[in-house]
Amino acid sequence: MTDAFLKSSSRWFWVYSLILFAILIRLFSLGLYPLMDTSEARYGEIVRLMVETNDWIIPYFDYGVPFLGKPPLFIWLSAISFKLFGINEFAARLPSLACSLITLALVWKLAHFQMGQRQAKISALFLMTSAMFLVLAGALLADPVMTLTITLILCGFWIGWNSQSPSEALRWQYLFFAGCGLALLAKGLAALVLAGGPILFWCLPKGRLLTLWQRFPWIKGLVLTAVIALPWYISAELRNPGLLEYMFIGEHFSRYLDSGWQGDEYGNAHVHTLGAIWGYLLVGGFPWSLVLLGVVIIQLWKFWNKKPTIKLQEWDYFLLCWLLFLPLFFTFTTNLIWTYSLPVMPALALIIARIFGENWANYSARLTALASLTPLLMIVTTLVMMNDGGKKSQKYLIANMMTHPVQQPGHLIYFMKRPFSARFYSHGQALLANDEQEILNQLHRDRRDFLATRDGNIDRLSDPLRNRFEKVSQYRNWTLWVEKE
Repeated sequence: MTDAFLKSSSRWFWVYSLILFAILIRLFSLGLYPLMDTSEARYGEIVRLMVETNDWIIPYFDYGVPFLGKPPLFIWLSAISFKLFGINEFAARLPSLACSLITLALVWKLAHFQMGQRQAKISALFLMTSAMFLVLAGALLADPVMTLTITLILCGFWIGWNSQSPSEALRWQYLFFAGCGLALLAKGLAALVLAGGPILFWCLPKGRLLTLWQRFPWIKGLVLTAVIALPWYISAELRNPGLLEYMFIGEHFSRYLDSGWQGDEYGNAHVHTLGAIWGYLLVGGFPWSLVLLGVVIIQLWKFWNKKPTIKLQEWDYFLLCWLLFLPLFFTFTTNLIWTYSLPVMPALALIIARIFGENWANYSARLTALASLTPLLMIVTTLVMMNDGGKKSQKYLIANMMTHPVQQPGHLIYFMKRPFSARFYSHGQALLANDEQEILNQLHRDRRDFLATRDGNIDRLSDPLRNRFEKVSQYRNWTLWVEKE
């Protein structure tokens, strides 16, 4: 074997190893720390309630309270996982990892189709080792599922548009429409807007919209989209009149246009400064967002000196539309969260592969070293979460209650605040009392009840009631009490 061949084989060995390393780290970390308040624990309880009630049409925010804030695709996936693997953190998060791996496979396929095998491999490396993609691949959130559907739509569009094989083109065109149906079940209209925006802006400059209409099987395709998405929307609206108005008007328009929107029935508004999405993109895309920023700065300097070295092609414009549409869309809204930038991580990975793919031999050592940073940081983060994960979870406080030697334990009552993780880890048994009278109404006469209070709220109770309890344990700013014998 020649030295060049050995060096090439060694480079690809490290690429494959890092991709596998990152996947295994995320797989084995799924069940090592609790579901976190607020989002993960909230969705975990919604999924648990779906399994308990066996109602697969309407997710429930609480017993008897429908959850209409998001379509249920990600809830269905975790509910199936609960059925298969039990109600635990690993099962809750596993569908997000599975969806992320399918997204990874789609990016590999798209890169292989357009740029070749080498760029496909390094695109997969860059995506799997981007910070936000790796972290959210193991989070019980809607974002990994939505990102999968958006990636499927965009891959289906590009391959369906450009493939020279009629059968392959038609197959991906139908996958485009299937992705639209799944997107409606993953995030509603928002997912279609975030996937359709890049397509629209790529088509506009050269008048391709008419070609798009002529080339894709719109009638059959839209029937496919409707078959996938409409049954749930119709069933849910019949069960809960007003769902469509809340989901499409409130969640899709009021949430983004009105920073002080008070219609959110299931959480709180996340108010940030204008343009915060760019900061989330920069941090979430680490380290590749920094690499791209460096490339842009160098190219601007060369352009200023009239020495441009990169010529943009149609593929490049498509990737730029994919990368830039979402942050531009969210630039002028203040109601957002950091996970919103996840759907552009595939575009970021493809762009970096496009830039460095042809000269991979010259940059492989440095880029591979950069790629190793995020898996190593994920290990550190997991170890911290294992030792300090209860900071945003009631898992350990409830575990202390379960192991406390009480012959006939009664209720677990949370005074003034009941985190979602308390509901999840108590399997829906944790009660909420907002005042002293509600506590008295929930206490047993013949059993010893538990009380959980936060930040000294026990002092808000009268002396006779407070003296009925003794301290069991304390974790962070929460204290668990039990009635005295």
